[in-house]
Amino acid sequence: MFLWLSLGAILGALFIRFAGSRSPDGKLRFFAVGLVVAAVIYVGFALADGVEWIALEAAGVVLFVLLAYAGVRHSPLLLALGWTVHVGWDVGLHLARQQVVVPAWYPSACISFDLLVAGYVVWTVWATQQQQEAA
Repeated sequence: MFLWLSLGAILGALFIRFAGSRSPDGKLRFFAVGLVVAAVIYVGFALADGVEWIALEAAGVVLFVLLAYAGVRHSPLLLALGWTVHVGWDVGLHLARQQVVVPAWYPSACISFDLLVAGYVVWTVWATQQQQEAA
């Protein structure tokens, strides 16, 4: 599991690095789209595993679209919440109840990826507030 958590952290760092070249608003939208894509990937896995999983994963997409949208339109902290909630999704649905079509390593890698992105979003909000208070 450590290997997959490490892989997720590395991929999360690369994802954050790739987002870094964007404007603050562009970066926020990039992370919002990433959250939706993270949810949609599981729908892809579910397509091979039956109707029960498709409906559940589709409901997850709706949840994560709403959190991504709220994060962009209202507060980036809602976007960070979305990435954090996705960790619960990974653990509760895919680590605890293994789907045949979801590779065993995938949820573990997602946990560290998601937490790193959520932490970065929170840190960005905090740093922005500090800069505004100092000005």
